[in-house]
Amino acid sequence: MDKKKVVGTGGEVLMHQLVAQGVEYAFINTGSAEAGFYDAFLTVPGVQPILLLAENIVVSAADGYAKASNKPAFVNVHLAAGTRQGSGQMLNSYFDGTPMVVTAGYRENGSFGDHNTLGVASGFSQMGSVADVTKKRWEVHDARGIALATRRAFKEAATLPTGPVYLAFASAALDAKGVEATIQAASALESAQVPGEATLAAIHDALLNAERPLMVVGPDVRSAGAHRELLDLCERFALPVAVGFFDYGAFPMRHPHYVGMIQNVLEVPDEGYDVVCCIGFRQNTTASPRDEKFKDAGTIIAIGHDPSVMGNTFAVDLAVVGDVRHTLSALNGRWQAADAERAHLVKRRQALAEQSARRLAAQSDQARQLAGAKPIHPVLLGDAMARCLAPNTLLVSENFNASDHLMPFGYGEDQWRMVRTCGGSLGYGLGAAIGAQLGAPQRPVVLSIGDGSVMYSASGFWTMARYHLPILTIVWNNQQYQTVRANFATWGGNMKAQNRYPETFLGDPAIDFVMLAKAQGIEGLHVHEPAELEAALRRGRQAQAAGQPFVIEVHISNVGAGADQSWYMPYAPAP
Repeated sequence: MDKKKVVGTGGEVLMHQLVAQGVEYAFINTGSAEAGFYDAFLTVPGVQPILLLAENIVVSAADGYAKASNKPAFVNVHLAAGTRQGSGQMLNSYFDGTPMVVTAGYRENGSFGDHNTLGVASGFSQMGSVADVTKKRWEVHDARGIALATRRAFKEAATLPTGPVYLAFASAALDAKGVEATIQAASALESAQVPGEATLAAIHDALLNAERPLMVVGPDVRSAGAHRELLDLCERFALPVAVGFFDYGAFPMRHPHYVGMIQNVLEVPDEGYDVVCCIGFRQNTTASPRDEKFKDAGTIIAIGHDPSVMGNTFAVDLAVVGDVRHTLSALNGRWQAADAERAHLVKRRQALAEQSARRLAAQSDQARQLAGAKPIHPVLLGDAMARCLAPNTLLVSENFNASDHLMPFGYGEDQWRMVRTCGGSLGYGLGAAIGAQLGAPQRPVVLSIGDGSVMYSASGFWTMARYHLPILTIVWNNQQYQTVRANFATWGGNMKAQNRYPETFLGDPAIDFVMLAKAQGIEGLHVHEPAELEAALRRGRQAQAAGQPFVIEVHISNVGAGADQSWYMPYAPAP
């Protein structure tokens, strides 16, 4: 492994280490406490800074980049205050296990003073603000440790189970001069183990002999690059496949074995499942008894990267922790060609194909029936996007009530891929789209985002324009926090009885998202009529192909309980 000796400021040592790690972009929001680092952009070439105007979208941009590029991302935010402002998106990254190194300056609060602007109060550590949203975290006080600590952080972030790692560099360390350091790139520690023969045989036999199986697929398949191995396994063993919570794209949506999101699989066997096999599945829970899934299942199998999300909420009978690609390869290696003709497998393949045909036909029928609905129905918008947007699209989604289930996600060259967070902290979409476009510059990137979500991160339009990122943003505008309103309706009470859902209506005044983007340098258009939709999407695709960001604001209908409400609590100033 290449090594080199450098002498420079602490900031230059950090920059040399980033170059050695292959870092392409530094996702940043600048601050004077990190001056030693920013000065190094002028003396150590190789890293492109990407300026975002708030720390939350700095972190989400890094998350989108890591997911699109399959590389660890690098972030710099400003002191303890900037760290806290980015912590909502760090929660998302920690939930998803996104590999990134988040750095910030650190002002000591003990030697000379105990109360500093943007710093932690006396008696507290900057580490405390990220303890529950990072895999590991360190403070670096001595400039001679900058290269080593950074190398260690990248190794930790990229080693399974992956996740965000945090480094706080003392300002004095970044400013120090004449620092000698050895620069050497770190690599992730490969997790290559496969199950022992007894466990492997037990999993193989359970899958082969299952009468009512279910496979549940999560993000570990993508991070391991195990798409081919997964397809081979599910097709050989005739396994129906569900995806995790809104993790559309974890499995090809139009594959005959696909049966839906785990929360709403439509055709569940009356007798329950006899075998459930979870591959990299990260369960999304609400901390209630209903989270204990598969209680009636005969055998539950878990294969994944992170032991902290395996065998906890629901017990498992067989489990393997390690790179899922190796385990799936080992299981496929036990397949015998003659097994393909087993009667129950042949019968199940046919049943799955018929079920898939029914599901796809129902989706097409629904879109046709809603073609003239006014305002535009979300299903019609999802269907039009699937038909009109570019092949190979990378869709960044921040919209739980969008029709993502209609999109042509898959593993093939022309099929779409999804980037999203399942952590649930709003403000993800615009930053993630920026990072995803930088991480996958050869792919068309489309941001599908709700109107409420835009307002958490609207300054991201400026970054898109500054760096000429050809992202097509589609705003689903129903003037509602619709997910919250739907949850309120489920809860019931006076809100449902009176059809008044406090502070979920986002009109009065209406927000003009096209104007909001135009103020930051991006053109766009409004769509009110169903007949205008396809032409607008084609216009957006043309702008995207020409290398220009573009915004389409689609005015859609609300659906579900309370869809007709526009009430909010009136305010009258005191006399």
